[in-house]
Amino acid sequence: MQLPYTLDDDHAAIEAVGAEINRPDPALWQAMTTGDDRLRQTYRALGQLLKQVEVAFIKRKAELRAFRGSRREYHHAAAAYQEWKSRTVHFANCARARRSELEHRVRRINEHDALDRMSTALQALRQAVAEHRDAIRRGGRQETTADRMLWLRLELSPYTAERDPRPAPQPPDIPQDPAHHAGQPPPPGEGKG
Repeated sequence: MQLPYTLDDDHAAIEAVGAEINRPDPALWQAMTTGDDRLRQTYRALGQLLKQVEVAFIKRKAELRAFRGSRREYHHAAAAYQEWKSRTVHFANCARARRSELEHRVRRINEHDALDRMSTALQALRQAVAEHRDAIRRGGRQETTADRMLWLRLELSPYTAERDPRPAPQPPDIPQDPAHHAGQPPPPGEGKG
């Protein structure tokens, strides 16, 4: 399903997510939560909606407290506030539940992205240390014990080791006597201690 907003339009996403909460549409919700970028955008939109609800509560409560008018008008305003509050609390609960459903997926995506960034940073560090080592060796400067320990640590680290893109070699096939597999006695001279 094509969504009516782009990934860089969070304002439209907030509007669409709010409308979807008010009128649930499973196909639309799936489109809003399929793909890492859409999932993050929907999660952000839900967070913004919850913040907007908090601000609206503060504003409406302050307006009711500051209300000036007759007692009858106040009771009418208070009843309107309670009706609004009931609908808004329901909306906020739905938004919280939806956000809670997405939280684990968003956390997993963010953790994966963080691991990728750390891996990239470690590989850049490995490259910088390797270039430093090569410069020392080319320049004729004496290697220190600290240099050698750093280089060894880098080589032994599973997080910075250079990866060989070729598959690991397989052990050679060892020919077996077919009789061993058929339950036959070993040939003469074998199997005697």
